[in-house]
Amino acid sequence: MNSKNSKRSGGAAAISQTVMLWTAVIALTALRLSVATSGAMTESEAFLSVCATHPAGGYVEGPAGVPLLISFLQLLGGSGLIVLRWIAPISVLLLSWCVWWIGRRVAPHRPAVALWVVLGVNLLPTVNLASLVMDGAMVTASLIVLTIVAGWHAAASKGGGGSSTFRAWALFGVALAVTTLFYQPTGWLLPAAVAYCFVRKGFRTIPWRGVTAALGLLALGWVLPISWNAGHDWIQWSSVATSFDSVQLGSHLLSLGVLVVVTALLVPFLVSLAYRGQGWRWAVLLLALALSGVSALLLVAPTLIPPGFLSPQGVQGVDQLAASVVTLRAARQDAQGEKLFLIASTPGLASLLGERIRIEYPERPGAPSVFVAESPSMNSSYSLWPGYPDAVGAGIKDTLYTQEKTTSPFLGRNALYITTESKEELPQTITGAFGAVGLLQEIVLKINGREVPVRIYQCEDYRTLSL
Repeated sequence: MNSKNSKRSGGAAAISQTVMLWTAVIALTALRLSVATSGAMTESEAFLSVCATHPAGGYVEGPAGVPLLISFLQLLGGSGLIVLRWIAPISVLLLSWCVWWIGRRVAPHRPAVALWVVLGVNLLPTVNLASLVMDGAMVTASLIVLTIVAGWHAAASKGGGGSSTFRAWALFGVALAVTTLFYQPTGWLLPAAVAYCFVRKGFRTIPWRGVTAALGLLALGWVLPISWNAGHDWIQWSSVATSFDSVQLGSHLLSLGVLVVVTALLVPFLVSLAYRGQGWRWAVLLLALALSGVSALLLVAPTLIPPGFLSPQGVQGVDQLAASVVTLRAARQDAQGEKLFLIASTPGLASLLGERIRIEYPERPGAPSVFVAESPSMNSSYSLWPGYPDAVGAGIKDTLYTQEKTTSPFLGRNALYITTESKEELPQTITGAFGAVGLLQEIVLKINGREVPVRIYQCEDYRTLSL
């Protein structure tokens, strides 16, 4: 009787601990949502939103998964900061379940390890940084860890051609196919799972039917990225642009999503190590306290987020800037009686304005509302979309020169150029491509709490850049 009562009390205590843990995780999720939605949109978030309006199999900055996800949410009627900032905190819940599953496998006889693992992951600074903004890092990391869990489950399932084993490998294949759209090297997890099967059970027990199904599903996931890259000279793999979730640590650019995966996967092994001795326990405890203290500061005071990382504060004052641009554009016309077209100095600034200003250019169907200044470098997806320098209009007949069959339809038109650059810093692609450039207005934006002046120039008589 005593043993039965002790088992019952132990089971009740375990259930109580589990309920308390997930209550704490949900409370942390609510806190992240509150912090994330209290700020303004960042340049990277605005750029992802603009990419979502141009669905493709890939982008210069990375795989198509995150823009396609945002595009799907926009089709459902969602848009703006609130929708974007919900995605990352909700993704942490998926990551939490995945590390709980891993914790159960790392220490099957100690259920408490899995609970501490979930709490530890939720207190990691990398997880909290990635959950406060939508740059794709948190979604990508959650899907990568989910795919690792699916592969682990498939490789650990009983060998043979049973239906349950086949389903496990097919599920692994689905996870591979989906995650490949967010992180292309995910396919390496398939041979890793096969190798695990070989080491654990031998060659003959590898369920080849399931492995073949997983490989076929992975191949389906590769159709979009490979076809897109093949049609764009494999530009995505030549590192001409920083990825959507890039962060700068010193002089190095790293993927925040990969950082989240690495740190999250270390936690189960650190927690299990803490149970092996008093010395390890104190070391892991001190590390956990330090990391949770950093996370608490980030959640309570987002202004302390270090440079190189996106801040939920975002860019404030864009509404005023957009209103001024719209007013100036409506009040001024060029010599042809046409309204001015809009150019921004960077993809981020063009995306922020494009989120608030909707313009359709009959001359360039499918063009973004705000162009990016022309550049010989293809370091942004804007270079693949319709632009104002593109020679798509009928050429001008000139008896003194060889007749050009096509030219820019914006030839002779005026534009507004929005930039943080002073008059002396204006690039040759602006001063050399227009007959005259003059400052109209200056507006101050706050970027992550720092004041930055943004200037609006009127550029007259577009004549294309001289060679």
